[in-house]
Amino acid sequence: MHWRAFRARLTKSNKESPLLAWVLAAFILGYLLFGYWLFKGGLDYLYKFPLVGSALADRILFLIFGFFFVMLAVSNLIIGYSTLFKNPEAQWFLSLPVRHRDVYRWKFVEALAISSWALVFLSAPMLTAFGVVHDVPWNFYVQVALGYVPFVIIPAVAGSWAILLLVRVLSRTWVKKALIALGVVVMLSIIFGIKPVTEDDAAGVQEALLFPKLMKGTALMTSGFLPSSWLAKAVHSWSVDGLWKDGLFYFMLLSSWALMGLFLAFDGAGRIYYGSWSAALSSRAERSQREAVAKRQRTRRRTFLGWVQEKLRPLSPKTVALVFKDIRIFWRDPAQWSQFMIFFGLLCIYVANLRNVAAEFKDPYWETIISFLNLAASALTLSTLTTRFVYPMFSLEGRRIWILGMSPVGLKRVILQKFWMSFIVTSGITMALMIVSSVMLKFPAWRVVYFAGAIGMMSAALSGLSVGLGALFPNFKEENPSKIVSSFGGTLCLVISFIYNAIFVTLLALPEFFRVKNSPFLFPAWFTPAIAAVVSLVLVFVPMILATRRVKTLEM
Repeated sequence: MHWRAFRARLTKSNKESPLLAWVLAAFILGYLLFGYWLFKGGLDYLYKFPLVGSALADRILFLIFGFFFVMLAVSNLIIGYSTLFKNPEAQWFLSLPVRHRDVYRWKFVEALAISSWALVFLSAPMLTAFGVVHDVPWNFYVQVALGYVPFVIIPAVAGSWAILLLVRVLSRTWVKKALIALGVVVMLSIIFGIKPVTEDDAAGVQEALLFPKLMKGTALMTSGFLPSSWLAKAVHSWSVDGLWKDGLFYFMLLSSWALMGLFLAFDGAGRIYYGSWSAALSSRAERSQREAVAKRQRTRRRTFLGWVQEKLRPLSPKTVALVFKDIRIFWRDPAQWSQFMIFFGLLCIYVANLRNVAAEFKDPYWETIISFLNLAASALTLSTLTTRFVYPMFSLEGRRIWILGMSPVGLKRVILQKFWMSFIVTSGITMALMIVSSVMLKFPAWRVVYFAGAIGMMSAALSGLSVGLGALFPNFKEENPSKIVSSFGGTLCLVISFIYNAIFVTLLALPEFFRVKNSPFLFPAWFTPAIAAVVSLVLVFVPMILATRRVKTLEM
């Protein structure tokens, strides 16, 4: 049934949007070629180092598979919640004379497939480059593909078990506050407690002492208790002649744990699925009933959001009401705010690790390179933030969009409200990220202000792009933001965001690189930044103008 539905959607998409296939094909081909070139160049560079090059390359392999394992577990947890507890199809299956365990098994497999396909796509260039560098035979790629099968099952089982246990308490307000508090404590512990390399070591030229410390700090990823280390050891064994038996051992170890996990998931977790689903549904109904009773009795307790809304209401009642409606919708969806917490946590880890960069940049060339790499990292963060959370905002209004269209607010004002809300939030996050990272890198004050203004301009451009394309390509039938983002409009938004980031950072970097190299630049120093500003303004106004025209003829 799903295969037929997929073919029908693909056929309809090719007829209605033939550009989609070309955009997706170009994006996939570009990533595969660029990723292969990047990984191969990195591995060739590492292997040129005497003595330590091979050890560094192997340790990076362990780190990458460890990162994949953690992200797979988190992805299965988030997707599993949407698939098992918020999917209308799952609710319909539970009303049929079908065993609850069978419903859970099917949804488990569906969540596993959705969350794991990206691993194959992202790691394909890396493993291809790894095989080319090691001159492996053709069967190496077949062995690695087979090794991926049990590897993706283990985090899927862990994420599924976690969501079945968490869903019984996620609907309670105190759990959200406790998770946020726990996240803050973990981030503070990382920032102030974990520092494997001191500033003195990083600033000094003592590679012989620094290398053992770096290897010791990443030794956790090589633990024999981690499935990611089993896969890394299997890949390394299959790339060396005569060690195929070692690779087979780690493959069988992965397979045995995966089969045991499937047995526990299909039998044990399937038995408690209906109880968790019923508890989550009844808790939501109970909370709604309590709020309705309190509202009738006029004894409803004022929340913090309600207090802030009352204070801001005199400024613009209509806009304030729309803003707080979006905030409440976001806060009531665990799949949304949990992903945002993970996203924010990764930003904190990125900033915390900047302490391990050399404290002083005596060479202006390296100072310029690091400063623009930091700008590029912040720009990629911004594009991910706007595409994932801003683009679906208009579509998430759902089939109730006609209420806003018929109200005195109007859809044009809704689009403008979403743009300003997105710009304020994203610019606040990314400008703070840029200022903190620049201060930690000990840049001069003028460079901190310059890059903060640049990322603020990019926030406006990407917010206008995401809101505009979200209104130009709405999908009111879908309630899952992840599926909205994976549509043609979301893919187009992501591709344009990456292209804009590359153009913007390049235009700002050109005069700086010519300056530090003492080479003549054909244009004045302000010329390319001015072009970057014009491109940003075009990206703000063109999608927004097209979107406001589109909503006038929107079929609701």
